[in-house]
Amino acid sequence: MTRETGAAIRREADRLLAEALRRQWAAIPGLKASFTDVQVKSTEDDMRYHLMFLASALWVGSEELFADYVRWVAILFDNLQLPRMWIVSSMECCRGALDDVLPAHQAALADSYLDVGLATLDEPPAELDTHLSPDQPYSELAVRYLGHVLGGERHEAVDLIDQSAQSGMRIDDIYRWVLQPVQLELGRLWLSNRISVALEHYATAVTQMAMSRLYGRMFTGEHTGRRVVAACIGGELHELGLRMVADFLEMDGWDSHYLGANTPLASIVETVAALEADLVALSATMSVYVPEVEQAIAALRADERTASARILVGGYPFNVDPRIWQAVGADGSAKDADEAVRLASELVAS
Repeated sequence: MTRETGAAIRREADRLLAEALRRQWAAIPGLKASFTDVQVKSTEDDMRYHLMFLASALWVGSEELFADYVRWVAILFDNLQLPRMWIVSSMECCRGALDDVLPAHQAALADSYLDVGLATLDEPPAELDTHLSPDQPYSELAVRYLGHVLGGERHEAVDLIDQSAQSGMRIDDIYRWVLQPVQLELGRLWLSNRISVALEHYATAVTQMAMSRLYGRMFTGEHTGRRVVAACIGGELHELGLRMVADFLEMDGWDSHYLGANTPLASIVETVAALEADLVALSATMSVYVPEVEQAIAALRADERTASARILVGGYPFNVDPRIWQAVGADGSAKDADEAVRLASELVAS
């Protein structure tokens, strides 16, 4: 039942959005006229996100996935000094639209998920802990790298990583203890409204540049003959985590074929078939793309050329609710690159 309700919300998304927005503007006469074009667009985007994150949570039957989304929105609003009541208002407009557009049994189910999400707003404001601890290995190096990135010093940042590798630091340790925690810290700083999204994107580009400089030292080990195709599904643009997974597999002796962000489904299937890949690694950072992960898995299973490939999934929603990988039909899920390497070998060996 939850799957059908999630599918119905995705199918009726435009109609639901229009009705939810109508309710939003009608609730406060003159509000829309007082907004700038940017504010109107932000309101529309927020409403669409509410509906699509709700649809994905229903698709896989995970109330926790939607509750986690509402917690994230609350943190964002708190740090922007916006009232949480605005979240309640917009979601109640979504509720009204769902009740009007969907059949009664589906609307009731969607309403129950909304209730779970809205209940999280009664929780105390969440504290976002730093991802850079002095107790971690190479913490001083990570802080220096972050400082260069935040200062717009991309050459210094990349040179710092390059010099660390030249001095003998293991590539996997550079990834594990410097690049990965810094990227997580940048996400925390953005969510805390301490850096702009532009700076976060700049920092990601710098990290990609630093990683590319390490490739010559990375691809020198013995190969096992195993092949993996790694791709970010659907419209997913958050690719750095999966790129790290592909590199870890390469360092473990795999022949990795990284397809990048926003990879079309047909391209994934054709690449897996052409390479006769042993493993497919699929990533979704935003839970709105979880249904696309399932559709990709179904397509791979349905094609006799790719049906035998093992499928590993990962990304934020699979960490929020560890049951989701089973709901989408994968063979396993890994929470980080180290676990991905271990699990990949186990899956192919079995």
